[in-house]
Amino acid sequence: MSITDREKLVLNAIVNYYLNFGDTIGSRTLVKKYGIELSSATIRNVMADLEDMGFIAKTHTSSGRIPTDKGYKYYLDELLKVEKLTKQERENIELAYENRVNELDMLLQQTSSLLSKLTTYAGIAMEPAVMLERVKKIELVHIDDYMVVAIIVLENRSVKTKKLMLTTPISKKELEELSNEINERLKVEDLTQMDVENYVIGKKKLIPRVAEHYEDESKLFINNVPSIFRDKHVNEVSEALELFNQRKDIRGIFEHIISTRNTTNGQVEVVFGDELGVKGLEDYSFVYSTYNIGDSQGVIGVIGPKRMAYSKTMGLIKYVTQEVNKAINQNQIEERKK
Repeated sequence: MSITDREKLVLNAIVNYYLNFGDTIGSRTLVKKYGIELSSATIRNVMADLEDMGFIAKTHTSSGRIPTDKGYKYYLDELLKVEKLTKQERENIELAYENRVNELDMLLQQTSSLLSKLTTYAGIAMEPAVMLERVKKIELVHIDDYMVVAIIVLENRSVKTKKLMLTTPISKKELEELSNEINERLKVEDLTQMDVENYVIGKKKLIPRVAEHYEDESKLFINNVPSIFRDKHVNEVSEALELFNQRKDIRGIFEHIISTRNTTNGQVEVVFGDELGVKGLEDYSFVYSTYNIGDSQGVIGVIGPKRMAYSKTMGLIKYVTQEVNKAINQNQIEERKK
């Protein structure tokens, strides 16, 4: 469906007004506030056409219009100009990463906190769902003859903990020997976390459903959750609040986004809550980008009301993502030198 330059001009103004003021806008206000050189009658006709195409809609309380999700999407894809950061903003972000953080957990926690401060929305940072990073060391802890806890240290210094239940018993001495055997292999072979798990499983038969279960799944850091409930246009907060209290559910949402969308590393994307089919998220937006660790993708971004300052937010996330990727790459270079 084609849209004329005149329709783009009016749609851009309607979306901008709603994002800034959270209210409907009529033809007279469009002319006065945005200096559109069209008569009110002409603008009303353009608005009627935009409404017929599904880009804007009337509300019950006013004759003015607000953007629909379709209008939002067109605005984000075709009309939005991502705001450039000021020199001071860039320097502040760079300063936050000046003191190098070697631990991935600490880097992501710092990023989540920084994004929430920069945008005033809930900052999100998540480890990759599947880590293909080389394993540096493993420790197998003997809880009892049928339970083992595997502590896996990856090359990027992140730590994974998994609880494994055995179907045949193993003594503490046998477990120590198995741990030593794996660590000797790690000195001469590049093994991933999955390689190590399969090796342990091969030595002792594990209960399948437990062996496949991550006791410590990809970590999720989220800051400033209360901010997303402040917008007066958010209709129902109870279901969303319950969802955000369950970090596993939020993590699952982002893992679903990553697995179903071809997101280019460093590119900023916007997903509306109602696109996800999750009850309670209809009035929210997810603005995110991805960082890479080897072939694995992690997520950083924000969650906020659909009526969000997208231009500014997307610029901030893009620059923060660049700094995160830079920090991870530098850590990997330093590790290889050791």
